[in-house]
Amino acid sequence: MAEEIPAKEDIQKEKSKLPIKAMIILLAVILLEGAKISVFFVMKGGPKPAEGSDPIAETEKNVNNNYAEVVLVQDFQVDNYMAGRSRMIVTLEVAAKVESTNKEKLDMSVNDHRKEILNSVRVLVSSAQPDQIKDPKLEVIKRKIKSGVEEIVGEGMIQEILMPIWQTYVAD
Repeated sequence: MAEEIPAKEDIQKEKSKLPIKAMIILLAVILLEGAKISVFFVMKGGPKPAEGSDPIAETEKNVNNNYAEVVLVQDFQVDNYMAGRSRMIVTLEVAAKVESTNKEKLDMSVNDHRKEILNSVRVLVSSAQPDQIKDPKLEVIKRKIKSGVEEIVGEGMIQEILMPIWQTYVAD
């Protein structure tokens, strides 16, 4: 029995040896493939703009597209009864961002329908949910005001609603 045990240990030692030459060859092949891919991307030169378009000219077009602002509501306070529990007072100012070509047209429409716009904004803000009022971006309220004002002055004139002043405080 003593003779059989050393024989098994020799067999186990032979199995645990790693073929170092095979690992070096495998590592060299991987490095060569990586170098080939790197050279391909360097020679290719990266993404190129589509034919027939000039990226600088496209940027200049975007910069030259002028926008104007039209004040819709200024220094306006609205009461919101936060689901009947407490009264919150919201002080706000609303402006519309429009293309400069539509500024005169929107200005005239706003002057003609000032009271309707004030009423629309008052109804929307006073019926807003507490989570909508506390939203830092005011996305829901801006979207509702935009659709309400567009119903009054016409569709497609307003690009974005801006609210530079939005202050809330609990009155009770």
